[in-house]
Amino acid sequence: MLLSIITPTFNEAKNVKPFIKAISQAVKSTEYEIIFVDDNSLDKTYDIVKKIAKNNHKIRCLRRIGRRGLSSAVIEGCLSSSASYFLIMDTDLQHDEKKIPEMLNLIKKENLDLVIGSRFLKKKTSKGLSRTRNMISKIANMLANKIARVTLSDPMSGYFIIRRDVFEKIAPNLTGLGFKILLDIFSSSRKSLKFKEIQFYFKPRKYGESKLDVFVVWEYLLLLWEARLGKIIPARFVSFCAIGGSGVFVHLFSLYMLYSYLFSFFYAQSIATIIAMTSNFILNNILTYRDRRKKGFDAIKALIVFYITCGIGAAANVGIANSVYTGNINGVSGEWYISGVIGAFVGAVWNFLMSSLITWKQK
Repeated sequence: MLLSIITPTFNEAKNVKPFIKAISQAVKSTEYEIIFVDDNSLDKTYDIVKKIAKNNHKIRCLRRIGRRGLSSAVIEGCLSSSASYFLIMDTDLQHDEKKIPEMLNLIKKENLDLVIGSRFLKKKTSKGLSRTRNMISKIANMLANKIARVTLSDPMSGYFIIRRDVFEKIAPNLTGLGFKILLDIFSSSRKSLKFKEIQFYFKPRKYGESKLDVFVVWEYLLLLWEARLGKIIPARFVSFCAIGGSGVFVHLFSLYMLYSYLFSFFYAQSIATIIAMTSNFILNNILTYRDRRKKGFDAIKALIVFYITCGIGAAANVGIANSVYTGNINGVSGEWYISGVIGAFVGAVWNFLMSSLITWKQK
């Protein structure tokens, strides 16, 4: 197989057939396959793909359950293929499929590692994006170039072709975080990549909705952190601690309201603790562990587990801090603030590990 077109999907049912038709018209003479990696779409995009695949050997579907994320979907799709080249593009019909032959010819002719479709190579803005999206892209591109230490006109592009042997060497180092795999590839590669960019027209979306929201932006910020500092402090841990910090404010506000108007301090403190833990769980579920998000009854079970593990973490926090303060650990004693920081750190690490290994266990 010469070319595998990897396209991650989530609620793109209306775009599947037009996408397949557009690809077939653009790459008629090329040996190719299309791999749809679907994150268990609510509109059952996977059903449409599988029905087509019954009569079309060029179509494949990977349906993922219990995990989400564009970058991780691309990684799984690529690793399922033995083609010489992987072309990454969206199913939403915004990427110009007519550029595929040019990209394929360029990567072969000049023996490149990647050829990237850029929205901004010759233009500063894209008509396919709103004014707000153009502004966001400009800021994100600036940050991405500084982090990846490479000069790209569109490091946020989701449209590029890469050689399989190059991808497979980089794959073990990829974070799989966020929705922009290209930045992950450049920041994870241990050697400089040979690449070229070509301009393409980014078309307006016809069907479905953009996946860009505040949660995707958070994922992008985590990816930037992971790319630069992830080997020292994992991005998920940073997110977990930041949310834990917000929980302190939730706790204090709840305590103030409950103690001032309703309960004695003991009951107010107990309820405020539960409220803060619940807040932490909700935020971690939609931010830190967005790709493993719990829903429905699974979310309720995960919340109970979160209460238990965090309760143990709190006990460890208090116990270790007290032991350090009173000198009960190998004769070591410290100031109250040092003891408090050590206890808080141990509690945070415990809660993070238990959350990753149990509450949001990777399936």
